[in-house]
Amino acid sequence: MSILTVSGLVMALSFGGMALLKDLRHHLVAFLLLYGLASVAYMAAVWSLLRQPNRRRRLILIFVLGVLFRVILLFASPPSLSTDVYRYIWDGRLMNAAVNPYVHAVDSPLLDPFHSPQRNFVNHSWMASPYLPTAQAFFAVVYRLASGSPLAFQVAALTLDLLTGLFVIDLLRRLGLPEACSLIYLWNPLVMVEFSHGAHVDALMILLMVVALWALVVPRSMVFSAIALAAATLTKGLPILFLPVVVRRWQWRHVLLYAALVVAVCVPFALGAGWGLLGPLDGEGLLGALRIYADQWNYNSGIYHWLEVLLSGHSTPGVVPPEAVGRAPIIAAKSIVMISLGLVLFFVWRMAREIPDDLSLLRLALVPLVAYLLLTTTVHPWYVTLIIPLLPFLASRSGSTSRIERFLLPGLLFPAAVALSYLTYLDLDNLREYTLVRLLEYVPLYAALVWAAWPAIAGAPGTDTG
Repeated sequence: MSILTVSGLVMALSFGGMALLKDLRHHLVAFLLLYGLASVAYMAAVWSLLRQPNRRRRLILIFVLGVLFRVILLFASPPSLSTDVYRYIWDGRLMNAAVNPYVHAVDSPLLDPFHSPQRNFVNHSWMASPYLPTAQAFFAVVYRLASGSPLAFQVAALTLDLLTGLFVIDLLRRLGLPEACSLIYLWNPLVMVEFSHGAHVDALMILLMVVALWALVVPRSMVFSAIALAAATLTKGLPILFLPVVVRRWQWRHVLLYAALVVAVCVPFALGAGWGLLGPLDGEGLLGALRIYADQWNYNSGIYHWLEVLLSGHSTPGVVPPEAVGRAPIIAAKSIVMISLGLVLFFVWRMAREIPDDLSLLRLALVPLVAYLLLTTTVHPWYVTLIIPLLPFLASRSGSTSRIERFLLPGLLFPAAVALSYLTYLDLDNLREYTLVRLLEYVPLYAALVWAAWPAIAGAPGTDTG
């Protein structure tokens, strides 16, 4: 049997084991062992695929197994590594009752008439919804189709995820890359665990992001691209990082269209609930919960964490209350990462002005997303799915390793390692982060990034585009 077939079998068995565990949070060690096994098999499959000149012939097998892996994980329901799905259900319930989900916190007595059993499982119930209007429309539709069912949201996320895979396949074909390289997305264990099991709304955001890029390349419709990116931004906000990449192609009238759509959709919700940008941090208003996120969230970060350690003198600032760390070190650390991200976005904008071809533009789109993950204050595992649909475009056309293809290594390592952060749940009565876990996540990532960039740093000759 080929390496690809053996890898697929190992991954199927691994996901089957996860399905048998049912509650993954209460069987963390077993889950992580199975996840690690699936990740090793996945990387072997990627390595084998990239070295095969006839990799186009494997597309049907890759897609069918990708669907199978996802369906297997549905049997590990309901989602147990995160309770976000219960927020989706609650928001969908309010939207279907014509109640603005940004007006009141979940636990507000004013919402008691809409109480349901799922309300008790909503995390951060002391604040209103952190999800933007596109996400709210999605929650409303899924709730209307299957009220109160976590499985319905899992199936919806799985469907959106597979649609992303189809757009990736089409983009690969249009750009002259082997369609089988879609395995890099379709077989990624993190994608499957976080969408088929976790049901995260990031599946919708990522699909809309990929559609926005697809519209640049295939129909070359700047209007369609702007609409898709606006919808993506109105899901969780992060797709705004794509603006420096696409602004040259769009030109300013489409940037204005994008901005107008974002504002026009937000205004009706803000009129009823307020913007939430001023006043107490009570989590109410359109952006009230996001304001709390920006001010207080601190979990599993890399560079930001070590900046806080350096500036505050506390070895575990993510666990110590912010008032104990002191506001000054926190503000200084956040200022440094914000300025750094701004410089990266400026660099990307300058680079995008000089890039005429579509493939290079898609590769450049990875840069702001990776910079965000490296610099942000919070990195939940599902956040890392953001970069995975763009990884297939790092593959070379010829089958020989190029400078660009070297960056696949950090792109594969981090999604595999970030699941270790779930060890926070080892002791549910004493949630905490572990220094060793952070080192295992980030040190290999930084080393792989340096290794990937080294030929360019050293000025070594090599193939740049593949």
